[in-house]
Amino acid sequence: MDHVITLGSFVFFTALVGVLTWLMTRKDRHDTSSGYFLGGRSLTAGFIAGSLLLTNLSTEQLVGLNADAFTDGLSVMAWEVIAGMSLVVMALFFLPRYLRSGISTIPQFLEERFDHRARAITSLIFIVAYAGILLPIVLYTGATGVAEILDMRSLTGIESRVTVLWLTVWLIGIIGSIYAIFGGLRTVAVSDTLNGFGLLVGGIMITWLGLQAVNPAGPIAAIETLKHAEPEKFNSLGSPDQTVPFSTLFTGVLLLNLFYWCTNQQIIQRAFGASTLREGQKGVLIAGALKILAPLILVLPGIIAFHQYGHIEVGDSRRVVEEVTLNGEVSFLVSEGGEEKFIHGHDIASLFDGAPAEDGTTLEGQQLTLRGTTTTVTVVQALQPGSVFTRDEQGRLSSITVDDPANFLSRRRNKNAYGTLVRNTLPKPLTGFFAAVIVGAILSSFNSALNSTATLFSLGVYQKMIRPDATEQQVIASGKLFGWLIAVTSMTVAPLLDGQDSIFNYLQKMNGLYFIPIFSVVLVGIIARRVPSIAASVGLIAGFLAIVAGYFCPGIKDLIGSNGGQLHTFHFLGVVFASLVVLMLVIGKVAPRETPWEHKDSGVVDLTPWKPAVPF
Repeated sequence: MDHVITLGSFVFFTALVGVLTWLMTRKDRHDTSSGYFLGGRSLTAGFIAGSLLLTNLSTEQLVGLNADAFTDGLSVMAWEVIAGMSLVVMALFFLPRYLRSGISTIPQFLEERFDHRARAITSLIFIVAYAGILLPIVLYTGATGVAEILDMRSLTGIESRVTVLWLTVWLIGIIGSIYAIFGGLRTVAVSDTLNGFGLLVGGIMITWLGLQAVNPAGPIAAIETLKHAEPEKFNSLGSPDQTVPFSTLFTGVLLLNLFYWCTNQQIIQRAFGASTLREGQKGVLIAGALKILAPLILVLPGIIAFHQYGHIEVGDSRRVVEEVTLNGEVSFLVSEGGEEKFIHGHDIASLFDGAPAEDGTTLEGQQLTLRGTTTTVTVVQALQPGSVFTRDEQGRLSSITVDDPANFLSRRRNKNAYGTLVRNTLPKPLTGFFAAVIVGAILSSFNSALNSTATLFSLGVYQKMIRPDATEQQVIASGKLFGWLIAVTSMTVAPLLDGQDSIFNYLQKMNGLYFIPIFSVVLVGIIARRVPSIAASVGLIAGFLAIVAGYFCPGIKDLIGSNGGQLHTFHFLGVVFASLVVLMLVIGKVAPRETPWEHKDSGVVDLTPWKPAVPF
């Protein structure tokens, strides 16, 4: 009966948002490129703020950042602190210049400032990055959260977690594709705003109820309980071995945020659709102000989940959960160079040469070689299903059989932290409602990126390179077809991400591949008006290749990482950014433009600023 109530409330709220979105946008024109890609340049501050927030507050944040908070605590809120500053920079510095140009995409701006080569390279980088990095991660984290909240294994009767993951990914992907491809930007923005309200209310509700579960005396008392029980989780200055060391706030974390909020096509396309500069600035700054609430939704629940589900009572002691094996799955304790690690059962066959596909105790004592390397591990113990594993004071591993292992979380299962908290704190009717809100958040980021990808392809590739004489209807049709191709690609790639330790950190690391080169070129293009077009092409290509080398080339990649004694990944991105800026400025000195670039007013948008937000 509980499943019926949960599923019913989920379907009701999802359908309600769909119907309201249709009613509010049914008279909109989607037969022109401006109407389809920019919402007819009619978006007001409320829609812009709501759409910006929900596109950001999606499942890679809800699931990914709370997962990192489960592991590292309060230090991961650094992403939200820097985000507020970045939105101010967007409203006062970048947005007035973008709207002056009357552009639809960042590559268009680079073509205006430099040449068609800069536009082509940037368009291709965006398209590949969205299809191969952003969209799959949004779908994967979303499917993980929804499957946990709705308890999809029980709901569908499918025991295989991987099968449930594939099913959920494709279901969400198809719904999101329909929104984005058939509706255009205004449909996306309206549905974002409706879902955004639900997400804000639901997110605060989850935090409130989670705190009540920690200590019924009230939220202040609950936070004091958390600080007393988990003091290490309230250190806001990240240590060198955590995902966000404090020093990285001034290098990679800052640069990734500035790109995300000031240059990322998926995000700023909402601001491009502003009816006036005034409305655009208001929307961006309102979003920045509301980001103050973000750690309550994106960080604190992860700490609550660690307190509630990351421990198990053993006699008079309270021990940290080392590993959990759900019903129907097996994990393994392996030894590598004297260090013990846990490996999930289904990873054994895919990671190691000579390992049998079936799980079981037959592997105990065997040595396995990591595929493609000479690294070997010894299987110490097969950890049987339905058990929680912890260590005693002497560090010895012990297992405890429990009725519901899904209510215990280990570091490996940190991606389930948010979904487990939601499932255990919300009443069943509200669980379905919040699952619908989560789906709305997934759809927001998914269809936003999909709409942006279609925009980049249609206006930057199809109309510019393939069919310059194409009609507006043909341009829109090409975007819809390409959108479906990208959607299918991302739905296929998403489940393959299963197994990443920190999905949010993985996202930021991969984002660096294109965030840093593009942001450096845009910034130099604005502040240095004599830098020639060749500098942009060199900067884009050199930056991308340098980061690829740092991430993947043997010998070089070993020097870059998150471990002590190495150059942290985010510091590496800062070094690449500074090098690219210097390189382009040197090119500008050696071979400058004959005349400084003149930023002309296209006259498309009223550029009267909001009084409290004077551009600089």
